[in-house]
Amino acid sequence: MFSYRILYFAARLLLALGVSCGLLGLYLVYQAQTFLQDSVRATGEVVSYREVQDGDSVRYRPRFRFRTADGSIVAFEGQLATTTERFAVGSTIPIVYPVATPQKARVALFVDNWLGASVSLGVGVLAFLAGMFIRRAAKRDLDAKNREPAK
Repeated sequence: MFSYRILYFAARLLLALGVSCGLLGLYLVYQAQTFLQDSVRATGEVVSYREVQDGDSVRYRPRFRFRTADGSIVAFEGQLATTTERFAVGSTIPIVYPVATPQKARVALFVDNWLGASVSLGVGVLAFLAGMFIRRAAKRDLDAKNREPAK
C-alpha cells in the first residue's frame, strides 16, 4: 500500500510537469509565430562579441549589423550567450526583424527561435507519458494486491 502511494505521488508530479512544460512549449511556439508574422528576412553580419560574466565562466553574446529594406543600418545583440563564439566575426547570418521595430531583430536559425519550444514540448510529452505509465502500473499493482486472498 505504501509503495502505491509513492508511485501515485510520483505519477502526479510527472503529470503536472508534463502539463506545465507542454503549456510553456505552446506559449513559446505562439511567441515565435507572433514574432515571425510581421517580420522580414535579411542577412546580417557578425561584427563582434560581448563577454558576459556567468559566475566563474564567460559567455559570449554576438553582435550583428544588417541593412533594412529602406536602407537603414541596424545593430543588435543575439538573444543567446554561449560558452564559445558560435559564428566567426565577419560571417553572414540570416536574420528576421519586425518591420516596425528592426532593433528587435533575431537570428533566423532553429536554435535561436525554436529550440526552447521544442525541448519544452518534448519534455512535456515525455513527462506526461511517464506519469500515465507509472500511474497505470501502480493502479494495476494495487488491484492485484487487493485481489489476493487474506492470510
